[in-house]
Amino acid sequence: MNRFNTVIFDFDGTVADTGEGIFECIRYAVRMEGLPQPSEEELRRFIGPPLLDSFMRAYPEISPEQATQLVIHYRAKYSVDGIYKFRLYDGMIDLFKKLRENGIRTAIGSSKPETFIKCILDSADLGQYFDVAAGSTPGIQECTKAMIIRDALTRLEIDNPDGVLMIGDRKYDIDGAHEIGIPCAAVLFGYGSQEEFEEHKADYIVSDCKQLEKIILG
Repeated sequence: MNRFNTVIFDFDGTVADTGEGIFECIRYAVRMEGLPQPSEEELRRFIGPPLLDSFMRAYPEISPEQATQLVIHYRAKYSVDGIYKFRLYDGMIDLFKKLRENGIRTAIGSSKPETFIKCILDSADLGQYFDVAAGSTPGIQECTKAMIIRDALTRLEIDNPDGVLMIGDRKYDIDGAHEIGIPCAAVLFGYGSQEEFEEHKADYIVSDCKQLEKIILG
């Protein structure tokens, strides 16, 4: 018997390395507002939390209105130039196929706007591997990771989260999963760190897709 019957994947830094497109569009948005460019380290912190929160954290001197304008610039650029600049992590397709073969239900649960997720899945023919693609809704500022995971579970028609595993690469995935009572496997090939995962008490810390497969299938 499988250890888990349902798996929810974060997308950025978990299923795919989307950094190139994201970072390019962040730089564009910052340039449009005449703000100093973020460092490479600061750019990496943008992957994981809601975009508005990231801009407010990176530029504490700006108003909420200017932060919203940064998000508008970003999404306008990303929808044209950044959205398709990504690379699937090694072993992901094989993992998806293995989960399908074993009857595991799968979903995306990402802070990225849902329209962007669906475009990416369609462009790479990934939609066949997921039962649900849940993301954030532009205009709703308080769209936490826990809310997104709950939305994915609702659309999967799951009332009892026993047997559900979250997979992510940042503390937001771990905290969101724990908030609704499910374990989280944190992947080291994304944008988080061993220290971050240990601090937020990830249930599993893995370095590749083969380890994920072993955890899920038992």
